[in-house]
Amino acid sequence: MSIFTKAFNKLGRYDDLAARFPGGPEPQGARWDRRCVAFGRTMRYDWCVTIIVAQDGLWLQARPPVQGTQATIFVPWAEIREARPALLYWRRAVTLTCGAPAAGTITVWQPVWVVAGPLWQAAWQSAR
Repeated sequence: MSIFTKAFNKLGRYDDLAARFPGGPEPQGARWDRRCVAFGRTMRYDWCVTIIVAQDGLWLQARPPVQGTQATIFVPWAEIREARPALLYWRRAVTLTCGAPAAGTITVWQPVWVVAGPLWQAAWQSAR
């Protein structure tokens, strides 16, 4: 991993998210390959993130070219505290606040949230 990747991972809090929500092996679920995802306000991985919407949470892994595979992240639905509308490259997206206190934010495009949103809502309703 390059020194630039390490610095950006710190700024975007990718490292914080990966440490707090270690991903492990790929789960089963709806999958998107080579997508753009923003971590925090400063770090965007473009066209190199795998996203899986699993029954019990959101799994992500960045694989930027030349920079090496990043640690996996798995955020359980109950750990996503807020979902708010956003834009990512002029497309509708959703920014997710992960953890309490927040370990960081993850912004994904709307089609991912169309699948993930109902699972997140169901997890919150069952936790009440």
